[in-house]
Amino acid sequence: MLSKYGATGRGSRQAATVLGTICLGLATALPASAATNTAQSTAHLLGLSVQSHATYDRVILTVSSIPGYTVTPTDELMGGGSGKDVTLPNSNTYLDVELQPSDIVGFSGPSEITTGDPEVAAVAELSSYEGYTQVGIGLSHASSYTVTVLSSTQLAIDVAH
Repeated sequence: MLSKYGATGRGSRQAATVLGTICLGLATALPASAATNTAQSTAHLLGLSVQSHATYDRVILTVSSIPGYTVTPTDELMGGGSGKDVTLPNSNTYLDVELQPSDIVGFSGPSEITTGDPEVAAVAELSSYEGYTQVGIGLSHASSYTVTVLSSTQLAIDVAH
């Protein structure tokens, strides 16, 4: 049995083995195209912005400090806390951005930015749940992207036109 104080009682070794196997499976299950980074301290998502440039659209996440992150292309976006399908306006595919450990100060539900940009159609704060913050980026079509740390408080996702 697992308690808040650790493994106790019969079966604790089995539970630890199963938990370790699940964690290993999750760690190796990331798609080859996912961009990842890790961090140790909790960051706070403070804001989102979208900029359009000649050859790419840029989404900037403003944070208190750079958290660990994973950016994964996907055809279906699911809300992290609810598990429900999420649809963003004018979007045919998505980038699913997870920040961890992270939260959104004062998060009271999804908020959304709709753009008129060539590639990034919409961006939304989707969830802040159990140390994970999820941001969805709706794209007009599947496109290449890069993730760049611009400063100690800004993470940029550039999506090619």
